[in-house]
Amino acid sequence: MHDRKLSIFNDISFNPHPIEEYVPMEPLDPAVFDRFCEDGWCYWSDLLFRRNYLNWRGHDCRVILVRIRLKDFTFSKSQRKCLRKNSDLFTQFRSLKIAHEHVLLFQQHSKRFGHNQPHRIEGFFSRYSDIMPCFGYEFDVFTQEREHIASSFFHIGNKSMAGNYGLFSQAHAARSLGTFTMLLEILHAMHLGLEYYYPGFVYDISSEFDYKLNFNNLEYFDWWGNWYPLERLPVRDWRANWEIPFPDEPLFVEEPSLILPRADRTA
Repeated sequence: MHDRKLSIFNDISFNPHPIEEYVPMEPLDPAVFDRFCEDGWCYWSDLLFRRNYLNWRGHDCRVILVRIRLKDFTFSKSQRKCLRKNSDLFTQFRSLKIAHEHVLLFQQHSKRFGHNQPHRIEGFFSRYSDIMPCFGYEFDVFTQEREHIASSFFHIGNKSMAGNYGLFSQAHAARSLGTFTMLLEILHAMHLGLEYYYPGFVYDISSEFDYKLNFNNLEYFDWWGNWYPLERLPVRDWRANWEIPFPDEPLFVEEPSLILPRADRTA
């Protein structure tokens, strides 16, 4: 088994004091949303939250927020290949709205998780996710036969975009659809002239979030209010560090459900 600690964080200083804050979800001005992202806030369902420590697979670990600086951003060779491989697909852009087709796809998608398996797509969104914390949108992906095979959801501020959630069909896992929809979001953010794309957080130990480190122009948040450049981590299979069986299909983009204080959750 390999070392679970990610070496790219070995010589980086972070605020060591625990931070754990939650506020109820509410509509934010796009500029205020930008500031929340800059200050280390994430969002889930009906909560805005920020935490710099979490427990993952029984291990206490540091939460590290990352973002991609879009000025002069370039895709890697593998990311360009992913875009070409999926050029035969149809994509639809629209305001965020969880429909029955998303529920069906989520039921298939969630079966992939052997740890912290999510049960309902509604656990990731509120009924007002199209306008909170700011305007929300989605990409839906279809085959030429109009089979719905992937969706991703995100919110847009004045100068930033934050990815919220992605799901895809296991039957098409070879297409790397989680990565593909993330690339669609980045392309759209660049088209809008935005400055930053926030894909969420990673841990300082190897996890299924490691794919977020395989991008150029990365920056990390030090939990003192500062963002600094971060070395790109080439893609590799994180499961080698955890004695996790390797399925026939590769694992790509998604977020597991967070364990938040029950008192802060609404039905």
